[in-house]
Amino acid sequence: MSSQEQFVHRDGTKIIKLSEVTKVFSEPEPERLRLQLSKKVKKKPLDIGSFAYCVRGKNEKNYDDRGTPVVISSFIEGRRELIVRLLEFFAGMREQSVLTWFIRAEHFVNWLDAKGYREVFATEVKAQEAYRDFTALLIHRIHMQEIKPLTASNYQDGAIKVIELLYPESCHYILSGAVKIIFIKSSPAPSDADVQLYKDVFLAIAQQCSEFVLNNKPYPCVVSTNGYEVVLFPSNHGVIGPFKKGPPVYNAAERRIATAEEYMETAARLGRQGVIKGNAVRTVRDAAANLAAANEDSRNWHRLAVAALAAKAYAGLLLLITGASPTEFAQFNYKDALEVEKSPLKKELSAVKFRAGGIATLYNIGRGNGLSLLKEYLKLREWILNGESVDRLFFSMPEAKARNNMKGLDDFRATSAMKKFYGYIAGVFIDSKVPNLSVRKMRKHKSNVQHSARLSPRTVAASMNHTQAVNLSTYAEATHEQQEAEYSRFWASVRHAAAMVRERSEKASGEEISTAAGHCDGFNLPTPLRDSGKSVIEPNCRTQYGCLYCVNYICHSDEEDLHKLLSLQYVINAVRKASPDAVHAEALYRELSIRVELIIEALSDRSELVRHMVETVKSNVFKYGILTPFWENRLSRYEKLGVVF
Repeated sequence: MSSQEQFVHRDGTKIIKLSEVTKVFSEPEPERLRLQLSKKVKKKPLDIGSFAYCVRGKNEKNYDDRGTPVVISSFIEGRRELIVRLLEFFAGMREQSVLTWFIRAEHFVNWLDAKGYREVFATEVKAQEAYRDFTALLIHRIHMQEIKPLTASNYQDGAIKVIELLYPESCHYILSGAVKIIFIKSSPAPSDADVQLYKDVFLAIAQQCSEFVLNNKPYPCVVSTNGYEVVLFPSNHGVIGPFKKGPPVYNAAERRIATAEEYMETAARLGRQGVIKGNAVRTVRDAAANLAAANEDSRNWHRLAVAALAAKAYAGLLLLITGASPTEFAQFNYKDALEVEKSPLKKELSAVKFRAGGIATLYNIGRGNGLSLLKEYLKLREWILNGESVDRLFFSMPEAKARNNMKGLDDFRATSAMKKFYGYIAGVFIDSKVPNLSVRKMRKHKSNVQHSARLSPRTVAASMNHTQAVNLSTYAEATHEQQEAEYSRFWASVRHAAAMVRERSEKASGEEISTAAGHCDGFNLPTPLRDSGKSVIEPNCRTQYGCLYCVNYICHSDEEDLHKLLSLQYVINAVRKASPDAVHAEALYRELSIRVELIIEALSDRSELVRHMVETVKSNVFKYGILTPFWENRLSRYEKLGVVF
């Protein structure tokens, strides 16, 4: 390319819609194509045809919609295939998904251009080399904290998709050249206390704000929840509560506009120096006039804002009840909701799950609280629309500044809507220290509640409209409180068992039978320890591991039984380290190893003599590998089987 060549905008480009992509697969010049999505997704057309040029620039102004400037001489005919394959991939896809995948593919193509891959991939070897180098760059950027693992994983997905489209038969071998970047998609499960707090606040905002606008009550609007009140005056800064102090022009305690004297006194207390009384009088007068105007107008802009706040609160409550994903929640239809309201049988709202191949899904709201909340919301919805018609059950309202102009109602994007809702209520209706209750956390909570109720994984997954594998991997994490309680029960049972062993070790009996793990005074009568909790290992006289979970087990504080017990632990740890099924080995032997450790610790606490004996035997076992004959033979058998190396 000559140094004098300039970036230019291509003449004669053709703008197509997503519905038309199937008609252009035979297009002889796909480099001319630009893909126009709906304005709410992307205003400017996606210049997919520019991928045919390996030297591309950027427009200086964001609103310039003439396409991507290119160097005409950098056109590569072989890249036409990539454009056609991407358009085939986009066919039938949602517009938001098209935009997402276009951005990912564009990022990879830009990198290829920067590295000199003119034909995109000349061979499969070059494709694997590019994929490997691109992945290495993403991993480096993660380590340098330039991007997060989630972003890197998305960019890598774009590269993977390009390779899959160009090499459908051999992509598996090409992609094996680099590891897949894994990111932690999950977020911690919300605590029951936090969820209950949000339920209370959501319900208070939904019902009390809804009642305020439906009955045209006079300002200020007062929302009572959890033993405190939040007062709303008709302004952008008129929300006052225990977590937020309002401007001095409002007297929230007495539900009125402050006097000029009160204004100046409060301003001085807040550290505002030099407040002129004339300015204070004017500010108070304007606030009073604003309050009067809001009380005279039943559809004042601030009343619409209060109604929008209530609508989002109802959305939060129904998200908690249904556990719907954001995409599916946005699809809930108004006609379906009317049928649920009127029918004595229908109690589900339907949606389409795009990620699962477009299958229809149903979400149950029940005939109790869910139905009553839906009925309340429908009344509020009717007031908000004021005769307008919207197909979806939920929708996004224009900004409050739009006043009575209801034009521009948009789709309800649950994730962003609830994030904005949290941003509004945090530090006002709830303490800002309380973690945000995202839509994903709402879904986790519903799944967690059902698992806690001992419903089968299949039933829980079905209610959440995903597979058991997805539910168990992403939505089955216990809350911090549940984990703490379970660990407390486990350690209590272990300590109880250790205490019993220590107590019984002091009572020698002539009827005891020597075992590989100690002694037994009730052979062939395996009895589980009381309060030991559920364990993967059951008492069994035929296995040596089962002794430690039996009420008849005895471990004397002498060298013989300590040698047996520590030899057992040595073998356990060896198997844990070398087992090919690491997950199963950890589940089976980790708890057993902990129990052995607690028994030994309990015996060591009896006296300094016993503690010294424990250290001596432990050194012989773990340092020099001196085991009891039984466990020496058992270890040899494992080694022959290839379990221990």
